[in-house]
Amino acid sequence: MSYELEDSRIHPVEVETRGDMVAGAMRFLRVAQYRKRTILSAVCLFILLGAAYYLLATRRYESVAKLLIIEQKQGHVSTVGDHDSSENTMATHRELVKSFVVLQDAIAQLEPEYLVDLQGVDPRNWTRTVARRLRANTTRKTNFIQVSYQSKSPEAATAMVNAVIESYLQFIDRTHKGTAGDVIRTLTRERESLQQSLAAKQVELQQFRQKVGHIAVSSDQGAVEPIVQRTLYLNESLLKAQEKRLELQATLASVDTAISQGEDINQYLVGIEEVVGRQMLLAILGLSPQDMQLVGDQEKKLLNLQSEQQSLAAFYGPNHPRILELQDQIRTTKAFLQNYRSSVGDRFNAMNHSELGPIVRRMLQQSVRQAQQRELQLRASFEESRDEAAAHSGDLVQLEMLEREVTRIESLHDVLFDKIATVDILQVQTPIQATVVQEPVPNPRPVSPHLRFVILFSLIGGVMVGCAFVYIQDVLDDRFTSPEDMSAQLGVPILAVVRELEPIEGEGFNAVHLHVKPNSAETEAFRTLRTALTLSANVADRILISSSEPSDGKTTISANLAVAFAQGGKKTLVVDADLRKPGLSALLGLKGQQGLADVLASMEPTAELAPHYIVPTEVAGLDVLPVGLRRPNPAELLGSINFTELLAWADSKYDRVLVDCPPVLAVSDSQIVGQLVDGAILVVRPDKNYRRVVMRAVESFQNTGCQVMGIVANGVSDHAGNYGYGYGYGYGHHEEYESEQEISENRSDWHAGQAVIDSALSAETGTSAETGVSSPAADTAYQDPTLPSANREPPNIQPHRAA
Repeated sequence: MSYELEDSRIHPVEVETRGDMVAGAMRFLRVAQYRKRTILSAVCLFILLGAAYYLLATRRYESVAKLLIIEQKQGHVSTVGDHDSSENTMATHRELVKSFVVLQDAIAQLEPEYLVDLQGVDPRNWTRTVARRLRANTTRKTNFIQVSYQSKSPEAATAMVNAVIESYLQFIDRTHKGTAGDVIRTLTRERESLQQSLAAKQVELQQFRQKVGHIAVSSDQGAVEPIVQRTLYLNESLLKAQEKRLELQATLASVDTAISQGEDINQYLVGIEEVVGRQMLLAILGLSPQDMQLVGDQEKKLLNLQSEQQSLAAFYGPNHPRILELQDQIRTTKAFLQNYRSSVGDRFNAMNHSELGPIVRRMLQQSVRQAQQRELQLRASFEESRDEAAAHSGDLVQLEMLEREVTRIESLHDVLFDKIATVDILQVQTPIQATVVQEPVPNPRPVSPHLRFVILFSLIGGVMVGCAFVYIQDVLDDRFTSPEDMSAQLGVPILAVVRELEPIEGEGFNAVHLHVKPNSAETEAFRTLRTALTLSANVADRILISSSEPSDGKTTISANLAVAFAQGGKKTLVVDADLRKPGLSALLGLKGQQGLADVLASMEPTAELAPHYIVPTEVAGLDVLPVGLRRPNPAELLGSINFTELLAWADSKYDRVLVDCPPVLAVSDSQIVGQLVDGAILVVRPDKNYRRVVMRAVESFQNTGCQVMGIVANGVSDHAGNYGYGYGYGYGHHEEYESEQEISENRSDWHAGQAVIDSALSAETGTSAETGVSSPAADTAYQDPTLPSANREPPNIQPHRAA
């Protein structure tokens, strides 16, 4: 039982860990799909590199031979069918084929025309060069050794394999003629002598290094002594400093001459920009980087408008509203750029010769003094480092001689050690019979580079590097990649995705999209948000609307959501609780009127005072409580008992109360209001807000006990990555039904949807399923203007042609 209990405790943890891994993998796949261009670019780059390598790499040709090794036992004649040779014996002979003794003899037997791979190589390294290209492989449980060699020439490869096999057979023959003992004794004496010499040289080398303070660096890497490297670096820096000083002095002399002769120094401004810097020159002329960026942004905007006008001109006439709007924007932008350039030119022309000349001269004099001071410092450091390097050069020469001597002795010692080991192993073995069963032949097809391997490596390497770049980009890019990613990381649902809305000219609710354009595709997101809140499992009568940062569009969402509830038959009150920067009151043209702040600051009963400040709107069923006159203590007012009483009064008079609050991370007002409402909606701009900021905003609400009902992704453009709109957008009120079957299907879908809404409204309004009696709140049941009346009959949908 104890083991079963332990397993039951561990199993959920394992399942959770496995689930996290699967979720992480799925998220990475979504990120990879979002950034698939990066992976494709990496794959293309690796394919290009692989193609370049395949075209430029040196061709290698391989020649192969096969040896049969049979061990001759005492008093027994072995045949080809005997396979008593151990793996150790085969491994020994495999290494013997590649030994220095065999390779040296093989190289000595080759004709000069077959030494193409050793051209330009030090003769002392010939053996190592051949050993790197020679392969001797054995097949398990067989007596075969396969010998192969790769070369630039097929004939040279064949000749080398023949020479190695011949040298190996000769070595075996000499070993079993009784000369192995003498060779071992001679080599052993030479090895002992070399060991003594090597130990003495190593001690001498170590003592000399300690004496001169040398930093041991491998000479094969081409490294430069740190002292010498520092001297070279200081010398290069000194030359650059001198060059800069001379350039500054020449520019200063030219400017002095121009000033003394009364010439215009505007012709020297380009040269001055190179020596004193662009930012400093712009500061002289009274220009700032922000001015230059502003001009660049306007020019870019002008190009975009002209491009859009050209693209739309092919489809619309010259009197189309969008064409006229683009033409007006183009004229406005051109006028701005022309006025700006005129003002800059006037500002520049206003600077006369007497003002500009002394300023430029002082800047150049200061730059010359700084360059002279740096040159003096670099010269002193260079002379000190040069003397130190000169004193150290003699020690380096002697140290290099000692290192070469130690390396030479170590090489000789290694060669002798390998020879002794090989001869000693063969001496204690019984005679070996080696037979060539496959002769080497020239192979005209190169084995390197291999086309399939290059292609496979390019694809795998490109995908791996591309995934690594995608991971790094995802870590560095602190933004959400998709609604699923946002919902998974924040732990709250995505209630709606609102596309980027074009501003509407007008005042009050005439500037609210859902009121002005109720049937447009853009406003469908607000009905989706209304439906999500209506069908929510939790009570959502008092809703707070906020954002993580300013300018995220919370006021736009509040106004349109209020219109959506009012159009759905809900008596709605929207409260502008942003006492610091009232966007909703400004949008509806109510700024400066008395409102929320006056109610909260008054000593009169809230229930009696509040109705006097409620402003009815042209939207049926929608009232607004503006922000009121500015007060110095907004947080204290929102935390007062008056605000609690105001919400209680509004809850008794209205079906929905929407509170537009300031950004939650900017001030504490939203957290105070969040404790008094049923839930909060957080407005997020995926192209603007960072993940850490939005997560902090959600945590701020949750830490104060306010439920975050969901996220509204605002300002999403049509091409914003994975933030697409799906099939919902583009479905209008003039779609053509093709057949009576589609009419029947739509009626069935309407009945199913109406049943779901009735169930949600029953739970919300308190309707009894058994008695059919509803509470007074049921009189304001949810009614969508696009749905039929209370008789619950589906709309009479008839086939028609689109207008």
